[in-house]
Amino acid sequence: MSALPAPHRRALALKLFLAVVLCGCAAPRAELAQVRALAAGTDAVNAFSELSQRHVDSYQRARPYLSPAEDARERLLDAQRRAAHADVARLAQAVRLYLQALGRLADAGAYDVQPELAGAGAAIRAWPGSGIDDRHVSAYTLLLQQLSRLGGAARQQADLAQVLQDGDAPLQALLAALDSLLALYDKSGDNERDMVLGLLDVEIAYADTPQQRLLAVLAKNMQQSKTEEYRLFGLRHTLARRQLAALGREHAHLAAALTTTEARWTDR
Repeated sequence: MSALPAPHRRALALKLFLAVVLCGCAAPRAELAQVRALAAGTDAVNAFSELSQRHVDSYQRARPYLSPAEDARERLLDAQRRAAHADVARLAQAVRLYLQALGRLADAGAYDVQPELAGAGAAIRAWPGSGIDDRHVSAYTLLLQQLSRLGGAARQQADLAQVLQDGDAPLQALLAALDSLLALYDKSGDNERDMVLGLLDVEIAYADTPQQRLLAVLAKNMQQSKTEEYRLFGLRHTLARRQLAALGREHAHLAAALTTTEARWTDR
């Protein structure tokens, strides 16, 4: 290569440079697919939001079954739940927005500069008589180098690694908060269940007479329906907590994996 004239050496170097950049942009990146899958998996956050709304509506469901003393206590709790709900919803929304942003950052085409690099065409030569000299050829090459730094696998890996690394601790803290809230919702649901089913137990015992047999049958059907409802929502609380824990583990895993991958790209 040293035997070639300087313009030819620059042209060959630029072609090799562009080829390396384009190959690097097309390199397979399994971690990016995993980040996109993580970002798309908002089931845990959606489930939390639904269960949070059910918690807020607890008083309205339980009200027909409450004694006067229970009603006074539950009205106070209802006011507290509704006052806190906006901030609780913002916690879940912050996690959702963060995941959406991660998905955009990990998009396959987000850092693709191949069209721009391909559109630059071949290397140029100096034409002193026409006003294009070696300075302009060097500037052309340097500008394309700067363009390549705006995109490509290495840049995407580096940016994602930084976001995941910096975002892991606050995300884990928010997920822990959502988990604690779900534990509270589960306990609140148990209390609601005990009040509702407790009243039905008493009323069914009093209504279980020949004169009120139809009322007793209806009450028993309601009791069975309510028992199943509370059982299923108890399971949903457990499932949602497991999903949040899985989300936290996967995020921490990807933060470590992308950091390792980015270090390998840097060492090249």
